[in-house]
Amino acid sequence: QDGLTGSAWGDWANYTDSPLRAFEGELGVQAPVGFWDPAGLARDCDVDTFTRRRTTELKHGRVAMYATLGYLVPEYFRFPGYLSPSEGLKFADVPNGLAALSKVPLNGWFQIVLFCGCYEFPTYNSTRAPGDLGWKAI
Repeated sequence: QDGLTGSAWGDWANYTDSPLRAFEGELGVQAPVGFWDPAGLARDCDVDTFTRRRTTELKHGRVAMYATLGYLVPEYFRFPGYLSPSEGLKFADVPNGLAALSKVPLNGWFQIVLFCGCYEFPTYNSTRAPGDLGWKAI
């Protein structure tokens, strides 16, 4: 679009051979922008690569949300009891933020990674659309 007037440079219908037209029907494509790829990452992309990248983007978004919750929730809430009874470590003894990395035992990190892996594994190499986990959130 022309940044001064907001009008298009030309008629979009004339660009039928544009590689950007390949993903115009994807979820999230909205008028007036259409398929927006300012960095040109999808320039050499086929459908399989686009689907893999979209799936990876959603997984990374979920990991970022888990990390944000893990950083914010301990500021306001702590589970009662022991995080590691064998080491005598209570949840209240674990500091907030990055300082918790050195306090949580290795087996605790292993349990966290195992839980996340069990949660994410059914979606790995799924034939469903990216983000379709088989149930509706709302």
